[in-house]
Amino acid sequence: MQETTVWIADGYLRLSIEDKDKKDESNSIKNQRDLILDFLSRHPDIQVHRILDDDGVSGAHFDRERFKEMIRHIEAGLINCVIVKDFSRLGRDHIETGKYIERYFASKGVRFISVNDNYDSLTADDSDKLMASFKNICNEATLEDISVKTSSHLKVKRDNGELVVNFAVYGYLKTKDKQLIPDDYAADVVRFIFGMKIQGYNEQQIADMLNSKGILPPAAHKKALGLKYCTPFAVKDIPKWSVNAIKRILTNPVYIGTLEQGKRKKLSYRVKNKCIAVPREQWSVKEKRHVPIVDDAEFSLVGELMARDTRTPVGAEQIHMFSGIILCGSCQRPMNMRTVKKGGKEYIYFNCSTHKQDKSLCKYNNVSANILHGFLLHTLRAQIGGLVSAAEVADDFGPGTLLSRKQQAIEDMIRHNRQIIEQNNTFLVRAYEHYVSKVITESEHRMFKATFKQQVEIAEAAIAALERELAGLRDGTLGRDLVERFKKYQNLTELNREAVVSLVRAIVVHDSEHIDVHLRYSDVAPLAAAPADLETVREAG
Repeated sequence: MQETTVWIADGYLRLSIEDKDKKDESNSIKNQRDLILDFLSRHPDIQVHRILDDDGVSGAHFDRERFKEMIRHIEAGLINCVIVKDFSRLGRDHIETGKYIERYFASKGVRFISVNDNYDSLTADDSDKLMASFKNICNEATLEDISVKTSSHLKVKRDNGELVVNFAVYGYLKTKDKQLIPDDYAADVVRFIFGMKIQGYNEQQIADMLNSKGILPPAAHKKALGLKYCTPFAVKDIPKWSVNAIKRILTNPVYIGTLEQGKRKKLSYRVKNKCIAVPREQWSVKEKRHVPIVDDAEFSLVGELMARDTRTPVGAEQIHMFSGIILCGSCQRPMNMRTVKKGGKEYIYFNCSTHKQDKSLCKYNNVSANILHGFLLHTLRAQIGGLVSAAEVADDFGPGTLLSRKQQAIEDMIRHNRQIIEQNNTFLVRAYEHYVSKVITESEHRMFKATFKQQVEIAEAAIAALERELAGLRDGTLGRDLVERFKKYQNLTELNREAVVSLVRAIVVHDSEHIDVHLRYSDVAPLAAAPADLETVREAG
């Protein structure tokens, strides 16, 4: 007597987000369940074990929660039959889907049934198997078509300024009508981060401050709001602020109301969670898309500061107020800080870094921080005191002459940074010539090459920040910000990092007697420090 096989089946259902958007009732989870249960009612030889569904999951991959549960049932010997509505519900990748149907299920003794395709592996002949392969190829072609159409549809939405993200960036909340509104608590944290950067703290110090205050990092904050959010940037299971998290906030123009989307795209519909970078010129960018958290001037200033090569001295809480600001008048490179102890006192000097590396590339240049401090405070007081009242300044911004001269000053600084790029490119050539002539060693050449290239990158970043500032000036937003800056520093009595970087773009030292101050918020040309002025400062000090 022949033994009858008892078939124990899992019914498997799947619906992708794209299928949901099409509102195709025939593919709904309910319809699939009803169809499979109806099939089972007409085949009493098959007993149902579980009905499993992956709702809102693509068929391009098999990394699906319920599908993997079904595989575990097979491996555990709990089932020996799988039933689906049609081949596309099992998957749309024809190679992987074919592997499961033709190899895996067969090797495990699992009967596979696709109801609407009239396919049953128990009775399928070669013609049926060939037709199954053909249908799977068609299903993948449909998937590719869906992928292209979905990508095009999303790009149109992004180009129209629509928000096409599941979660708002830290500092904002996403409304039901897909708008970004400030999240008051997180927005204050964002402002704190920008403020600390301007005051001279580096990204690690800012992260440590936030962690010490018990402020939740972005991912943990979203979860605290009840959002089902996960991130690849989490540090194990400990919610901590990191340097990268701080950098992402400081460099994201979303905080000045600019929405940048389409910066990454999927490598292929075949590959899950694998994205590649999209060239900047192909991004969808909408300015003034939502309420800003920081102003344009503050964002541009932070961008410029981050482009500079500044380091916090060992044992110091912040970087020196002049770090990255002082440039050698000969080579235009930042001057290095040096501390000298004498007679129980500590003196700070700034020296030309190029001369220190190679005396043939630049002359010796040295200036005292005390002299700079006194002269700069004297200069800023004179300049701010010489301006009209804050109300009169506000009236001048717009079509007034002060604004046009300010625009000219920024354009001059852009030209100046382009000259720095050209000059450092010349230094690169000279360093190579010195290396070929064996004037310097290979390691010295590598060091010079890296240094000069870095200066080019810093100048390029400065140009980008200046161009943003110029754009803000032209549309009026930066002009309003500048008025507030003037008001803040009208009664300046002491210098600190925030005041220096907010008011001064650069201090150019030609020698200890000739110093140019390039003010950030003045239309005045670079101010030359006359020897008499310096002498006044020395006497006051």
